[in-house]
Amino acid sequence: MVQPKKRSRPRLLTGPRSEPPRAPAEPEPPRAPAEAQPEPVSGISSREVFTVGSALLILLFLIKIYGVARYSLTTTTALLAATPVQVALGTVTIYAYYILPAVALGTAWFAVRFRSHIQPVLWPLLLIVVAVTALASPFKYLVQGFAVVLAALCLELFLRQYRRRLAGSTDERLIRRRRALGRWQGLSVVYVGAAALAFQFLHSLNAPWVSAQAFLLTTPTVVSTQQMNVDYNRLHVAPESRFYGHPIAETEDWVTVLHADTRYVMRIPQSAIDTRLTCHNEDDQLSGDAPLLEVLKGNPYNSPNLDCRKVVEYLGRKIPGQPLPPWD
Repeated sequence: MVQPKKRSRPRLLTGPRSEPPRAPAEPEPPRAPAEAQPEPVSGISSREVFTVGSALLILLFLIKIYGVARYSLTTTTALLAATPVQVALGTVTIYAYYILPAVALGTAWFAVRFRSHIQPVLWPLLLIVVAVTALASPFKYLVQGFAVVLAALCLELFLRQYRRRLAGSTDERLIRRRRALGRWQGLSVVYVGAAALAFQFLHSLNAPWVSAQAFLLTTPTVVSTQQMNVDYNRLHVAPESRFYGHPIAETEDWVTVLHADTRYVMRIPQSAIDTRLTCHNEDDQLSGDAPLLEVLKGNPYNSPNLDCRKVVEYLGRKIPGQPLPPWD
């Protein structure tokens, strides 16, 4: 059976397709200059900050022991073995004269610098910290702290003027320099203060972390095995019964003393000690001063501890086993 053929539809002859008119392209927004483009910030976790800070503190404590030992590794090892914990607490304590003004002035600086980011509820707490630490700071060291802040302000003004001078430059190298200086701006007190604290730390590196004491023994003990300036590295045993040093460790039976002059480490039986008086080592220890609170009250500063040399001279008039002689 023959199927009928399908009729094909006639094809319409049309011209080329006309595309719809495109909307005119919008002009691209102008690119921000290189100074305004945000830079990727590498985040540092609190764990990394804690690890690095702990390592730096341990290094500072080791350097402190090394300086107190007059750069002798043998004495450094003996001190570290005798008192590993007291080093940290004692080192922080002897630098309280510098730490208190640093906390007061540093807190005030950052409160003013970042005032727009501080919540109103935190302002009373910041004022209390600044007031308490400033009033407890020795006046002489507080004035030195103000000098550090003044130097930081001068550095801030210099950085601002220099960055303004570089603002109109199109040189990529100068733009990078201006951007780098912008990171320093506002943190000058940190760098200047850290430099001042580092200088004071190195200047008093050989100052022990415990107070000095004058000793009177019933039997002499060796305070040195060689002369420090004459016949160097030759045996010279020097026993003494009166001296002043720093007790770095103590038990019921023994006391470990670091001699103030020779830096010789001695272990003295408690039964051999007749008298021990606390004194102030003028050669090593920092000189005290009245805190700001006492200055405002008009009270002068009187140290309760006399110079160790005078105390040792006084003990020369005492007979072991007898009461203390009258003080002239």
